[in-house]
Formats: sequence, structure tokens, C-alpha cells
Amino acid sequence: MTVISTFSQKKREKQWKFERKVLRELKLVHVKKDIQEQFQSIVPFHFLTHPFLMDPCTDMAIDAYLLGAEYSRFGYFGETIEQVKKRCHDEVTELSHYVFDLLHGWYSESDFILDSLKIASEVFVDRWWERGFHEGEKRYRLRLH
Repeated sequence: MTVISTFSQKKREKQWKFERKVLRELKLVHVKKDIQEQFQSIVPFHFLTHPFLMDPCTDMAIDAYLLGAEYSRFGYFGETIEQVKKRCHDEVTELSHYVFDLLHGWYSESDFILDSLKIASEVFVDRWWERGFHEGEKRYRLRLH
């Protein structure tokens, strides 16, 4: 008697394996340092008194990194980074909105600060997406996928 496995199970296992390999290159120290650099000028008091805000931001950075690594195969096959970004625009936008909504709750309604926070959130997610994209593309070029 043999074990029957479906295509979706095999595909998910392969994706998990790829994600684990890509995450080996990611250092949490670099992620936390980048979070502080990106948001400390906008949210200095809250990050110092509520460090638990760093955990969801770290999760979003990791998600953006993995999303970029997942879509890097299109870059390996010849698409430019702008074309690949258009493919996953909705997912990247959702991640940046999540970071913005998370930090938005800690502010009084100041339009200038909220605009700065929105831009910082988009830049933060975009930066980690690009890092994941370049790491995944490197793994595809070296045939380490």
C-alpha cells in the first residue's frame, strides 16, 4: 500500500523548504535595527516605552522578505524588478497597510505625522521585499532553490 500525496501538498512542501533556506540568510538583528532606523524618527516615544510593537513589524518585514523571495523566480526568468513588483502589488500594499494600521493607533490625528508614517511604512515593506527578491534571485542563479 502506498501513500498518496497530492500536487498541492508537494508544492507547499517545496515552498516551505525554499522559505527555510532563504530565511537562513536573514538576521533578526538587522531587521530590528532597520525597524528602529525607519520608525524611530516618527515614533520615538512609543518604541522606547512599548517595545512589543517591534514584533509585528518584524513579522511584516519577514513576510515581505519571503514574498520578494517567492516572486524572485520571475526576475530570474528575465522580468525586471518593476514588472515583478506589479505582479505582487496587492500583497505588498496589504503588508504596508498592516504596518501603518498597527502604528496608526498610537497617534493623535496629525496629518503630517500620519503622512510620514504612511510613507515610512511603504518604504519599509518595499525595502524588505527588495532584499528578499535579491536573495531569492541569487539562490535561483546559483541553483540553490
